Amino acid sequence: MKTLVVDDSRREAASLARIIDGLFSQDACEVALDAQEALAKCKDTHYDVVFLDVEMPDASGFDVARELKGNSPSTNVVFVTGHSRYALDAWGTQASAFLLKPVDVEDVRRALGSLRSPIDPHYGQGLFVRCFGNFEVFYDSEPVCFERSKTKELLAYLLDRRGALVSMGELAAVLWEGLPDTPSRRSQLRTLISDLRRTFERLGLADVIIKRRGCIAVRLTAAECDYYGFIHNMPSAVNSYNGEYMCQYSWAESTAALLEASKGGKRRR
Repeated sequence: MKTLVVDDSRREAASLARIIDGLFSQDACEVALDAQEALAKCKDTHYDVVFLDVEMPDASGFDVARELKGNSPSTNVVFVTGHSRYALDAWGTQASAFLLKPVDVEDVRRALGSLRSPIDPHYGQGLFVRCFGNFEVFYDSEPVCFERSKTKELLAYLLDRRGALVSMGELAAVLWEGLPDTPSRRSQLRTLISDLRRTFERLGLADVIIKRRGCIAVRLTAAECDYYGFIHNMPSAVNSYNGEYMCQYSWAESTAALLEASKGGKRRR
């Protein structure tokens, strides 16, 4: 998710940007210190959300919002101000939210949970993993293709384990459920792991896979993932949950049940 904070106070802009960066690690939040700088940035980059101060020395935040929405209707505007009297005017600009300073983490969470324009999770650069619905992997918005279909299932299980080291025996039992763990099966598993590592190396992501003696894991910080976002109560991930999780894999049913049990509490926040 690409975000921009616009505020003529360098200190307040930096503070809000740190809050946003703490919630979303995929793209660093950018900052503009006046209206002209903000509009110039928006000409070159599509931002999913712009956090916009109302009172700025070179222009009103309302004027900036109208120009911004005219050029990019899908951009969400969140007004941030120290004056509650602007609230009614803010809604006339099709804003997604209106926040009063000082802003905290929960304010930002609530604002991002009520965006007018949904955010495409595939937008932007880097590795994105979709666990809700069918399991899919994307790099720079393009599907990642593996040489073997079971390599994809191997990655899915490692992600489901959330960074924990998984033994070769456990992987063999999961990927070939009900079949004996034979030397031939272990050889097949090593082939899948090699395919997984080569695929990420071709993308310049050699550090995604962590290999230890007899065990393997994925590095949690290497990818944006809707499942991990849901766990951390990120609004866009919570809103994208559709009641389905890695539907093509039977072993994922236990995690799906846990997600369903926690869904109600997250939606009520």
